[in-house]
Amino acid sequence: MEQMFEKSGGARSRANVSPGPSMYFTADEYQDRWRRVHQAMADRGYDTLVIWQRGAGTFDRVGDVFWLTNFVMNGSGQDPASEEIGAPYTFCAVLMRRGREPELHVGLPAGDLELSQVVCGKTVSHPENLMKGLAACLQAQSIEGRIAVVGDDVLPGMYDRLLRRHTPQIEWHSDETLLLGPQSIKSARELEAYRTAGEVVTGALTAACETLLIGRSSAEAAAAAAAILLRAGGGFHRIDIHHGPQTEHRVVSADLYGYHTRTPAAGEVARAWIMGPIFQGYWMDPGRSLICGKQPTAEQRALLEGAVEVVEVVAAAMRPGVTPRQLGVLGGAIARKHGYFDHPQLKVPLLGHGLGTNFIPYMIPIGEGEADPGGALHYDSPLTAGMVMAAEIFLTHPGVGTAGFEQNLIVTESGPELLDRTPMLF
Repeated sequence: MEQMFEKSGGARSRANVSPGPSMYFTADEYQDRWRRVHQAMADRGYDTLVIWQRGAGTFDRVGDVFWLTNFVMNGSGQDPASEEIGAPYTFCAVLMRRGREPELHVGLPAGDLELSQVVCGKTVSHPENLMKGLAACLQAQSIEGRIAVVGDDVLPGMYDRLLRRHTPQIEWHSDETLLLGPQSIKSARELEAYRTAGEVVTGALTAACETLLIGRSSAEAAAAAAAILLRAGGGFHRIDIHHGPQTEHRVVSADLYGYHTRTPAAGEVARAWIMGPIFQGYWMDPGRSLICGKQPTAEQRALLEGAVEVVEVVAAAMRPGVTPRQLGVLGGAIARKHGYFDHPQLKVPLLGHGLGTNFIPYMIPIGEGEADPGGALHYDSPLTAGMVMAAEIFLTHPGVGTAGFEQNLIVTESGPELLDRTPMLF
């Protein structure tokens, strides 16, 4: 049997339940987000939308439900795969209907959750089975026909099939870009969160690079970075640090966790990347490259300086009204000058992307890029003040190595505001 709690923001907490997420944003800001999502639904012809969250691990996607309700599932994420149980510690969903406040649907009893800081119209608990309970709720509200889904990529097939079996009246339509518009232009408070994230990740990435420079292992570099992130109350998805010959041929480390305990040799190329929801669920992924021992050869210096020039030129050109395709043409010309099109490159054919609750479109091609008649890639959609963007490149010179750099920034009327300020060259 479902349990329903109107206006969950006023629910009482139990003494044996730890506090949930604090209220970084006001209730008014959440309500403004709902209005923007309702408008996006109307623009695409949807009356109903279901947004899934997979929580519980640093690797999972909690951002969209968290962005809408200030709620996150925080179990282990290792529920036994079972249609009968339905993974109640891992998944939850928001049901949005045009003109109505959102409903948060969870699979745990409400007494097992801290709901006092949740912002939504009501919370509905389905302790017997989340999928079956949500299906019954949809049927009870006479919801049928075409429903949009965001998070189709994180709901396992087992549970998706279970939900579909119990909702024959519904045509489920995956629309993973639906929240792109509502989330693209950040509020003043969201930009404050990003600035905090930028300060934290700057310290973390700088510490990782400085650790590598003096010949310590990538594990020690990752530990130095993680310590700064965690002490600041932040988080991450992956700290990826590797060095030596493999860096020429791999975008990320082949090691299970993204680092290892072997120490680099002087003169090796090393790359350090920090990616994930650094603060308040907002993603960043800055990266740097360096030469261990700080004694680069002329060829290594040319590689690093060439990659840095590409990133800095693209970043400097990110202003309102400029399109990703225009940035791609500009950056592609600089990349050509530094040999990008003269040699085989790693399969990362972009010069940047958008940032929000995860990586989002507004991908920047290298060069003009392919045709985008439907606008799915947003190559021809002008940037707007308040967007958060990334400028990046991976540049390979065979026999020398692959240098990767990325800067994250806020698009403003007066020019880019850099968020990560770790030195580009050491």
